[in-house]
This record gives sequence, C-alpha cells and structure tokens, in this order.
Amino acid sequence: MKDMELVYAIYRNGSFSKAADELYISQSSLSMAIQRIESEIGVPLFDRRQHPVKLTQAGHELIRFYQDVKPRKTDMLARIQDLAELRSGSISVGGTHYLLSYVLPRTIVSFTAQYPNMALNLIEVPSNRFNDMLLNCDIDLCIKCDLDSPKLQSIGHAFFDKLFLAVPAEQVKPLNLSSNALNREQIIKGDYHPFDHYFRIEDFPKLTFLQLSPGNSLYKRSEDIFKHFQIRPGKVIRFNQFVTTYILAGNGLGCTLASSRLITQNNQPRLVYYELPTPLIIRDFHFTVRKDAYISRGIQAFCSLFTQLESEEAAQQK
Repeated sequence: MKDMELVYAIYRNGSFSKAADELYISQSSLSMAIQRIESEIGVPLFDRRQHPVKLTQAGHELIRFYQDVKPRKTDMLARIQDLAELRSGSISVGGTHYLLSYVLPRTIVSFTAQYPNMALNLIEVPSNRFNDMLLNCDIDLCIKCDLDSPKLQSIGHAFFDKLFLAVPAEQVKPLNLSSNALNREQIIKGDYHPFDHYFRIEDFPKLTFLQLSPGNSLYKRSEDIFKHFQIRPGKVIRFNQFVTTYILAGNGLGCTLASSRLITQNNQPRLVYYELPTPLIIRDFHFTVRKDAYISRGIQAFCSLFTQLESEEAAQQK
C-alpha cells in the first residue's frame, strides 16, 4: 500500500516534484522509489515525456485498484484507532479558506486541546474538490451546503448562514441605489426587519458584481439568484476566493455576496448591505462524508464539539 501511495501522489499532482513536496521527501528519493516499483512489476507506470506526467496503461490499472481498496483501508484503520478511544489516530478535514478561517477556528483549537494525541489534518481546498477528495479518501469529513452526489451523505446539520448583497457605500448615491441599506452593527445585533432593507432588483444592471469562479458552490448560488430574479449585473468579475471578493468590494471594486459570519468577523467599513428577497440567501451546511464510510469516534467528536460551541455562542448572543 505504501508504494501505491507514492504512485497515487504523483498521479494526483501530475508532477514528481509536487508529489515529493506533499510527501516531505526529496524528488530524487521519490524517483528512485518509482523506478524500483517499475522494475519489480516490469513495466513503466508514468510517461515522463509529458508535462504534467501521465499514467501509462499499467499505471491506470494500479490507480484503479488503489482507489478500490483505499476506502476499505481507511475504514479499517479508523475502526482500529477507535479501540484507543481517541488517545491516538487521526482525522482529515477538508475546508475552504472561508470555513477554516471564519467558521472552524474555535473547533480546531478546542479539539486539539481536548484530544492532544489525535492528529487533526486540515486540508484547504476549493469547494468543488470536496466530492472527489471524500470519495478518494483524501479527507474523512467536510462541511458543505449542497449534497450533490448520491455517493455522499450528511451525518448532521452543522450551521446556517445568511448572505447579503455587500455594496461600497460610495457607490450608493452615484448609482442612485436605494438608501435603505444596513450597516454592520445592525446585522450583528439583528435589530431590523428584512423587508425594510431589500435591494431594488431593477438596479442589478447598474452593478459590477464580484463573483466566485465556476465550480465553487457560491458561483452556482449566485447564478441561481440571478435566474430567480431574471436579471443580471451589468458587469461580472470572477475570483477564486470568497474572502477575496469581500475585501475587494470593501475597497470599492464592486458589489458581492457576503455571509453574516464574514461580515461579523471581518469589518469592511466602506461597505453597506442589502437584503435580497429570496430563500436562496440562506445556506444550510452539513457534516458530509462518504455514503458508506465508517464514522469514527474522531469524526463524531469533531462534529459534536463544533455543534456544542455553536450552541454556546448562540446562547451568549441572546
């Protein structure tokens, strides 16, 4: 299995050097290991003439076998580690920059403090990679707001968040936008009636909209919102990171969608916020795993701790 993990790392990265960095070994050591494996089986596994390197037919067969057995290996190790009752073992959690920076920090810190001998591996990836990484057992758990594969399952609700249309305050008057915008303090306190702060939908064509790139779950949601209203912004600029769009909006580049958590934790004083009259602004995030995955005690503990901390914070805000 260890040899196949080396081959799989090169296949996933498309590069010996990138795979070596991921595995924390030298590129020369990795190349020698692959040469040994190829010598043992008698055929090459990679076509090194191509960049990125490509699998040969034999390489494809080995990767197909590895992907078949990897889930069983992962579940077997999780069952064995459970016998240690969280005194050892590991779990791998995938998250976007937004989730790891604005949603999960307290849980990460508390989990490592409560279970110091459990290795918590955090893997920052775009949301469009969650499905493949779960199915390939590269991560054990993620938190996502769309269950879009029959091979995945929710093991519980994690949290809701709400999206607002964030607009640079200096653009309100020049674009003749409605003056009924919210400020950050009102959103934090929740002391307002949503219908008093709706954005005028007919004003969308006046806007430059900062949108996430295709493949991101928020890209699809923003497109669904435009379809719901049957109207689009006048100009769209796309980025890869949710937080990037928010910060650039705060610097006056254009408007964007911002979540209540992002607004609360990352103050952009030049922004004002509007409600949008659609249920699509509410996102329902769930703890998500492979459908046939063994739910280890480590995964259960992480999810339970997150839920506990969310409840405590909600109680403090009342």
